[in-house]
Amino acid sequence: MLDTYKPTFNIHEAVRKTLPYMMEMREYFHAHPELSEKEFDTCKTIFQELSLMGIEDVKIIAGTGVTGLIRGSLPGPIVLLRADIDALPLSEKYNCPYSSLVDGVMHACGHDGHAANLLGVAKILHQHRDCLRGTIRLAFQPAEEGNGGAARMIDAGILNDPRVEYALGLHVAGGLPKGCIGLRRGEISASCDDFTITLHGQGGHGSQPSVCVSPIQMGVDIVQSIENYVYNRRADGDGVVLTFGQFQAGHSPNVIPDTAELKGTLRTYTEAKRKDILAKLDRILQSVTEIYGGTYDLHIVPFSPVCINDETITARVEAILKEQCADRIDVISMQRGSGSEDFAYFSAAVPSTFYYVGICGDTPVLGHSPDFHWDSNALKYMCETMLKIVYYFKSYA
Repeated sequence: MLDTYKPTFNIHEAVRKTLPYMMEMREYFHAHPELSEKEFDTCKTIFQELSLMGIEDVKIIAGTGVTGLIRGSLPGPIVLLRADIDALPLSEKYNCPYSSLVDGVMHACGHDGHAANLLGVAKILHQHRDCLRGTIRLAFQPAEEGNGGAARMIDAGILNDPRVEYALGLHVAGGLPKGCIGLRRGEISASCDDFTITLHGQGGHGSQPSVCVSPIQMGVDIVQSIENYVYNRRADGDGVVLTFGQFQAGHSPNVIPDTAELKGTLRTYTEAKRKDILAKLDRILQSVTEIYGGTYDLHIVPFSPVCINDETITARVEAILKEQCADRIDVISMQRGSGSEDFAYFSAAVPSTFYYVGICGDTPVLGHSPDFHWDSNALKYMCETMLKIVYYFKSYA
């Protein structure tokens, strides 16, 4: 039941005063992007900023991640707030005063804004911890675009001491207008498994295929077989996606090569289908290569499980945003996406909510693109929504 608690300060006014700081930090991170697991300057900068604020327990974690703790003066839950911090291997095309200064690297997914927002949120929470109910664990996460940054933070103990009860994360959304929040209960993003198949045959002259074992022909049969299985037996209208994005073999039109390499990705919304399809992929590889007389190696890199928004917690977040931010925010029900998000590791460990914050103006903004650009002013929507959720979280329990 909703209680009568209200913060002792005006959240909207605090965000307005902190916005220039967040914009400055976002634009610094944008001009100095760093790839996954190489976020050395970003890590150092976040560490310094949190330390200057006086945040407790500031430390480097999981390689290039940073954490800190904000203890409220009032009793309440322990909530983790997460922001990813890495950039992408793209060359920025958009020209602005804070365009990337690093050749071939840019923030094309909004992680610069996520990091800047959480710094602003931390600053306000620390300044007003007298009316904060509970404890906030900050998680500036590395390698969201790379190899398991969230899982490594969990392995390093970020959910312990004190034990985190809930987790909250957000992401910019180039398809949503500024002032809109995208929210969904249940599955919010798909699992992701990238895989590499190396096929070993027996090469020879292109005029004598009968005395060779063609890895190219094996690859063609494998692609057809697994896609037939997925889309005729396991998709069932449930959004399963299996895509081959790379097939490399040979160097000459009249030479059958010894090897071929296929790379692909699998996206699902249930763990059962994920396991079934990966098992069938291995079975198909065994069958096809045995028929042809070849062999194979299969290497699977699990990026993330399905990201699931807890029904109860997400209902609470939705109520807070609709009632406490109604004059500035529109909450929109989202469809689940086939993209993946490694916040899923947090959502698998504790009840969580992950939501999207609109950043587009007149036209949609395409992420993971050299043209990706958005107005830093949109940070105010990230900051205010996250603060409202944190300060009113206990009230809506």
